[in-house]
Formats: sequence, C-alpha cells, structure tokens
Amino acid sequence: MTVSSSPKVVIVGARSARQGTGPFIAAGLSAAGARIGGIVGTSEASINAALNGLKHDWGIETVGHSSLSAALSAIQPDAVAICSPWRFHADQLREVAEANCHCLVEKPLAWPASIEKVDSLIAEYENRGLLLDLVGQWPATLSAFSALHSSIPESIDTFRMRLSPISIGEDMLADAAPHFISMLQALAGPGDCLACTAERDADNTKLTLTCTYKHGGGSLSAQLLLETCKERPRPAWYEVNDLRVDRSVTLPQYSQELIGNGERVPVVDPMHQVTAQFLSALDAGAVTKGKLLRSAHRNLLQLAAA
Repeated sequence: MTVSSSPKVVIVGARSARQGTGPFIAAGLSAAGARIGGIVGTSEASINAALNGLKHDWGIETVGHSSLSAALSAIQPDAVAICSPWRFHADQLREVAEANCHCLVEKPLAWPASIEKVDSLIAEYENRGLLLDLVGQWPATLSAFSALHSSIPESIDTFRMRLSPISIGEDMLADAAPHFISMLQALAGPGDCLACTAERDADNTKLTLTCTYKHGGGSLSAQLLLETCKERPRPAWYEVNDLRVDRSVTLPQYSQELIGNGERVPVVDPMHQVTAQFLSALDAGAVTKGKLLRSAHRNLLQLAAA
C-alpha cells in the first residue's frame, strides 16, 4: 500500500479522560508531518471535548466522528492510531485492517485475548502487507539512560521497574505490564517470562510481579513494582543491573528528564519519538514485526497467569 509523505491519520480516543494518550499521540503524529484527518469519540460531548483540547493545546484542527466505520468511510485514511481503552482494541484492529489501513495501537494490543485470537489479528495485517505497531514510549528513554550511565550494560543480569497506573486490581496488569515487557524486549530481545510470581496487598493498590526472562542470549531476573497513583505526574523508575534512573515530569508542558548517577538528562518527548518512528517506518515501506508482537502478548499472558 503506497503512503504519501504526509499520511492522513485518524485518532480513535483523542481525549485523555483518565490516563489516555490520544492527544499526545495526535500531537506527535502532527509534529512528525502527518495530517490528522479526524478523530473518533463515543459521544457528542466527548468528541467536542477532544476537538477543543487538540485545538487549544496543540493547534490541531480536525473533524469528529461517533464511530470508527463512519470515520474510515468518510476520511479514507492511510493509518489509524488506536488510543481507546484496551477492551475495545480487538474489534477496532480488525475493522482497521479490513479498511486496508496501517495501525499504531496503544498497549496492550488486545486484552483479554487468547494467543490464537491475537495471532489472527496480527495475521490480518501481515497478509495485507500493512504495518501494525505498538506504542512503546519507555524504550525511547534508553538513550538518556545511556547518557547518565555511560552505556547500557552489555550483560544484563537484573531489570526492575516501578510504574504507577491509575487503575487497581487486575487492571493494573493490562495497563502497566506491557511497558515492562517492551523494556525487556528492547534490552534483551523477544523471550519468555518464566517462573512468574505475583504479590498484592489487601486493597489491590500494590502489585509486585517477578519472573525469569529467558531470551536468545540467556536469561535475566526481572521485577515489576506497581502502585496505584491517581495524580499526575506519576512516580516511575527503572534499574538495569544496579544502575537506576528516575523519571521526572514537569507539568503542564509534560517535559521529561531522567535522573541518575547524581545528574539529570532531558528526554526528547517519548511519544513524539514513537510517532516519528512509526511515520518513518511507513515511509520506508516497513511491515508488521509479527514475532515481536506475538512474543509481547505471550509474555502478558505468562505474567497474568501468576
């Protein structure tokens, strides 16, 4: 499928009502040269709120639709960014593929979903020669980590990460564990989360997941610490071997830094990095990396089984 140098993109879920990334994805795509052809919302009120927010915060003017099918028919986009709640992803992914559009989708790709169902969704894009990619903002911070600690260790024995989702209970896993998995993949390549264990507190606001991540070069010990936090900016850090970095966010502009080794390094907006990489991949004619997507979903199922 030929894509112009300024592809037309539809955003599904362009309002950040709770912890949504739609406005930031739209802003990143626009900054990287895409045309935001329209947005999809669930009601007239939510559509108007999203349109007003995009115009006020990012200078993006576009149109709204109350259904994905209507937007696909009217706009005929090159690509769709799915930033809706993960419970709706599976149906939306299939509809986007059937419209022969490329897709950037928020994590998790589809949940809850079996390996077979996700494999079928990915195959829809592979068979059409389309690009399907997941939003993965945390690996975009690794260059800042490297600047703080001279480099990323060649041999990684341990990886730990702390995230602060707004959700509680089992939803914390779907909201936050994909970020953890994306970092494991970025550091060690695709693998399996083995010997998984989980501990949570009585009120379901803290969850600790521990596993052995077995990959092509060996294995490493990995741990994800989750603690509910309703207010932005939410605490977050990660540690490779014994080298730790903490994320610092300045509001309202949401500028970010990593802090570690007694120093601070600015982070180029991770969402802008992700969206620019997606558009660059489109321009280069890249297709779906099915192995990585399937591995990521298998890892999520492995952690959920704990």
